[in-house]
Amino acid sequence: MVELFDNKESAYLAWVHANPNGFVANIDRAGKFLHYPMVHAATHGLLSSVKIGNFTTGDYVKFCSTNLDALEQYSRTTFGRSLTRCLQCM
Repeated sequence: MVELFDNKESAYLAWVHANPNGFVANIDRAGKFLHYPMVHAATHGLLSSVKIGNFTTGDYVKFCSTNLDALEQYSRTTFGRSLTRCLQCM
């Protein structure tokens, strides 16, 4: 199952904390960045740091799953793009 978080900060942060073995993909709303959507391990610090904020209310939306294959399929079906894996955490 894949969950989309768009303007849902509290729900997104709750998902990240509840699913430390999961995956988080983000995509820019404008679709300008060709290397997006980018997928990260849910434990990647930048995905839930209180210093950053605006995880789902700024320029990006997140879609999350505990199943990387499901996340990849969702990305291809919804955005027409394959996931790019984060070089720091994947």
